[in-house]
Amino acid sequence: LQAVKKLSWTFKMYHQLILMALIGVIMANVVPFSMSNIPEEYKEFIPEEVKNFYKNLTQEDRQILRELASKHATFTNEDAALEALKNKSDKLYQKAVELRNFVKAKIDSLKPDAKAFVDEIIAKVRSLRPEDGQKLDMEKLKQAARDIIAKYEALNEETKEELKATFPNTTKIITNEKFKRIANSFLQKN
Repeated sequence: LQAVKKLSWTFKMYHQLILMALIGVIMANVVPFSMSNIPEEYKEFIPEEVKNFYKNLTQEDRQILRELASKHATFTNEDAALEALKNKSDKLYQKAVELRNFVKAKIDSLKPDAKAFVDEIIAKVRSLRPEDGQKLDMEKLKQAARDIIAKYEALNEETKEELKATFPNTTKIITNEKFKRIANSFLQKN
């Protein structure tokens, strides 16, 4: 009986780690202008496509993104932000749209239950975006993660497997020992 309980706990932690990785992937893709608010220890878990987007920016591109990031609260939605970006730099706009389309294609390929779950995560993460000049509220982020984990655990196994298959980089992330330590300590209630 003890072995069964331990195995059950291991699977539960495994699913929580997958979910935390998925949240990280989505969060990285929801933040359109800057990664400066993401704590340094979490940046290594950001998908390569997002890292490449930021790595290949020119100094002028970075300045444009900083300027738009300072005005992020004025944009009613992602399309408005992209339109403002297009007005500043068509080349940068094209790069941003390419990244957005990459993520959107992955999400659109999901079946309805998995897609609804991911859409809910995106909405939750967007609601956590700090006001101008403010830092990310880590307690709100922790509570959001706990809420999302509860919803994830309520999903059927087929939906969970689909999420793992569609976001394979999460598999790499969840096997990372550093990520496991961060996720476990992150979710601890204070």
